[in-house]
Parts: sequence; C-alpha cells; structure tokens
Amino acid sequence: MKISLRTIRRSVHLLLLLAGFAALLAAAVEFTDLPWRAYKHLSSAPGLSAEPPALILVMGGSGIPGDSGLMRTFYAAEAAHQFPAAQVLIAMPLDAPQSPASQAYLDELRLRGVAPERLHILPDGRNTREQAIRMAEYLRNHPDQRHVLIVSSPEHIRRTAAALHKVFATARLDVVLGALPAFPLSLEDPLPWRAQDLDTPATAPLIQAAVPDLGSSLHLRYQLWSNLRYTLDSLREATALLYYRLRGWA
Repeated sequence: MKISLRTIRRSVHLLLLLAGFAALLAAAVEFTDLPWRAYKHLSSAPGLSAEPPALILVMGGSGIPGDSGLMRTFYAAEAAHQFPAAQVLIAMPLDAPQSPASQAYLDELRLRGVAPERLHILPDGRNTREQAIRMAEYLRNHPDQRHVLIVSSPEHIRRTAAALHKVFATARLDVVLGALPAFPLSLEDPLPWRAQDLDTPATAPLIQAAVPDLGSSLHLRYQLWSNLRYTLDSLREATALLYYRLRGWA
C-alpha cells in the first residue's frame, strides 16, 4: 500500500511538472510569430487558382451583424466589383424567404453595391460538408460557373477547399477553385503614447509609480492578445479539419 501511494504521489508530481512546463511553453509561444504562421497556413490550400472566377462562393459564417459575416460580405463585395461577370452565391442553412439571416447577407451585399440580379442563396447547408454537397449539386446544373472563388474567414479556407475538392472528385466534376481569405485590416496610424501625458493629478502618485507605462509596448497592448486569438482559432479549425479527414470529408 505504501509503495502504491508513493507511486501515485510521484506520478502526480511528474504530471504537475509536465503541465507546468507545457503551460510555460504555450505562454512563450504567444510572444513569437508562430500563432500567426499557423493561422496564415490555414488561409491557403494546395492547387488554388488566381484566375478570374465565374462564381464567388461566400461561406455563411456567424451571421449579420457579426464578425465573420460582415468580414466575408465586405470581401465578397470587393471581389464582385473586381470580377463584374461573376455571380455571387451565399451558402446558408435556409433560403432568404425562410431566413432573416440569409436575407441580411443579401441586403449587406446590395448596400455594398452588388447588383441584386447577381446575388443568390445556396440553401440547405448546415455545415461546411453539407454546403460542399449542395455546391456540387448546383455546379452540376451550372457547368458555365465551374471556376469558383471561395470567400471565407482565413482559418476556414483550407477546410472549405478540402471539403469541396473531396465532393467534386466524388461527383467527377472538374472545378477550378480560388480563395479570398477575409483577413481583418490593421490600423496603420501611430499608436504609442506616454502614460505621464494622460495621467490626472487626482490619481495617487504611489499607484502611478507602481503601474508600468505600456504606451510604447504594442506587443503587450495588442499583439499578445491577437496571438491568443490566432492560437484558439487555429486549434479549433485544426481539430475540425482533423475530424473532416477522419470522416473522409476532406
């Protein structure tokens, strides 16, 4: 019994040491460019084309108003203006008459200057796999639109392209894919400041002296938190991509 308890204590001690080391390593990674590299890797896929598309496919996202929905429609509108001959197809769970969410995408693209006759909803897609299946059905009936530009969040591009390639190969459809990842735009204005210039006399001097001035540290103010988001998005998407590959969907 004593040997068993000693073994358990040693095992717990070892696990705590390993967990602490892993936590320190994970924290150190957030001060490097590795999270951004992982995130950017997911925004591309093998075999993507840069030729002008006949169809712009907008993956639905979280809805409008919403981060991914507004970003994707912004880039989709830019692509629609750049390629005026292309139709715009929005992959959603329901068609516009049944869904205010689908109608919001159409309204947003109209507000951004895309002609209503170019806008269409691709319904009955509740996830990326099902949207890929619906896309194959659509292209089977529209052979003139088999050059497709995917517009989606950066981390979603690789899984979307893989799911589409898989379905197209199964359906024996020859489709050319391109991609436009909806990266957020960064503010380029100068952002450093001095805390002393912004302090008020009412603040206790001892507290002011104890609190560091972070005005010139853009990494601590912004980049660290951006890296945390890149890490979470990349881990979530890598897990989803692994699931798709294990299911044979990508």
